[in-house]
This record gives sequence, structure tokens and C-alpha cells, in this order.
Amino acid sequence: MEGISLGSKEALAFIGFKLQGTALTTYNHHLIKEKDKASVFSFMLVLREFLIPSTSKDLLWKEWEAASPYKDGQHMGIKTFANWLQELQIKLIDKNGNQCILEEVKGRKFLNHLPDYMETTLVPQILDSWTFNDLVKKAESCEAA
Repeated sequence: MEGISLGSKEALAFIGFKLQGTALTTYNHHLIKEKDKASVFSFMLVLREFLIPSTSKDLLWKEWEAASPYKDGQHMGIKTFANWLQELQIKLIDKNGNQCILEEVKGRKFLNHLPDYMETTLVPQILDSWTFNDLVKKAESCEAA
């Protein structure tokens, strides 16, 4: 999209070529409805309104509450679980755009859901200065051992 202004009709057409499924259907409907007034910006507003459910934040909070390193009875792995917690932290924002989940809370959630053998090994070693990434690296090394 280099060299194309986001405010141009070319940008809107370019986006149309990249879409598929429900987003493409919504795009085509938007073009018919808005005709000459359609723009990338107006389309993004329509996408947000029609494709992102208003309950999505509730679903994310339920995911956070139920977060576990086990999916369908199988351990998903420490790194995958950590990445999932990170993703939920990024997505759960307040009305001002600030993250709702603090780093300390994310770290505690991670530690509280470690397998027992790992928790008894890792928790006594933890230093206050450790970041979430430090916790994940240490947990990964325990998992690999």
C-alpha cells in the first residue's frame, strides 16, 4: 500500500482485495450503501460496529478468569500459556485505553497455574525484581528439565 493515501478511493479498493468472508460482505454492502461517501475510515467504523460484538469484553474477562495452561485436557506448554496471558492483557483495556491487568497480576496468574512440580521448584527462587518474561524463562527451563 506504499504510496497510496488512506483517504483515497484507491486505498478503499486495495482493502477490498484483501478481505474475505463476512468482512468482504460488509465491505461490498458499505460500498453500495455509501456510494461516493465511502472511505477507508467510514468502512473501519462499520467493521468495528458490525463485526466486533459488544459482549467481546465480557468474553475476554471470562477467558481471563478461566485461563489455564490446559486445553481440552492437554497441557498447552508454558510458552503458549504465557503468550495467551500476554494477549489477554493487551486486549483487556478500560474505556481510556489503559490496560486493566497489571504486570504483577499477570505474573501471579501465571504462577498460580503452574503444574505442582514446577511451582514447588520455581516459587522459592523468585526474586521481586523478576519480570513476567523472567518468570516465563525460568518456568520454560523447569519444563525442559
